[in-house]
Amino acid sequence: MIPLLDIPEIVQHYAPYFRWVFSEAAFLQFQRYISGLIVSENKTIEGINRLFVLETRNQSSLNRLLRESPFSVEALNEARLHLLEDQPETRIKARGVLSVDDTLLSHYGRCFEQITWLYDPALRCHRWAHNLVGLHYSDEQTDYPMGFCLWKPADLDWIESGLRAAGVPIKASKEVLKQDDPKKWRPYLLGLWRRKQNKAEVKRLYKSKLVLAEELLRGFVAVHPAAKLPVAFDSWRRAAGLLPHD
Repeated sequence: MIPLLDIPEIVQHYAPYFRWVFSEAAFLQFQRYISGLIVSENKTIEGINRLFVLETRNQSSLNRLLRESPFSVEALNEARLHLLEDQPETRIKARGVLSVDDTLLSHYGRCFEQITWLYDPALRCHRWAHNLVGLHYSDEQTDYPMGFCLWKPADLDWIESGLRAAGVPIKASKEVLKQDDPKKWRPYLLGLWRRKQNKAEVKRLYKSKLVLAEELLRGFVAVHPAAKLPVAFDSWRRAAGLLPHD
């Protein structure tokens, strides 16, 4: 472990881009945390906290930054993108490319919010994981994530009641699946939701990975209306909603 006597120079140089996101106390902890991610081999809260040998603090202060500090993740990402856009090497260029994909964040326990049993196509097995949908930017000089959304498992009871409230009929022959064969009830209900998304009150019942990808792309276009960049994605994602700038 390399001990730290102060915040590394590179962190001090770029930290002012993020000052407006945090309170004064949280801003210092943010710098300590980023320093630890860069320097420490042990990237746990305890490992990062032990790096600072002169100004020692209880690790609970760093814990509060990540668990209780009222900063906005959206504002933090906005500050990060502003930093990248401010540098000639990393700013968005005409020859850049956007890509949409999702990533499984696997866990070894089940005590996590929104965790679910998901199929991992790389390992060809199911795993307990979160699913992060991301929009990525790449060009000849750089690549980095533009935005991200955490996919949340569908609440079938909520979708069912929402479909009924919107006047979408559910076949009586399919309703028995809810009790008799839940594995078939789920794809039926989600298929019905997908086919009726032209109704706004139906579409907002659930955010699929396609809907999240669409929102990320529309958010990018709103901020960069003049950028006409190609978008790469897997063939199963091909949908009109993923091409908002065409």
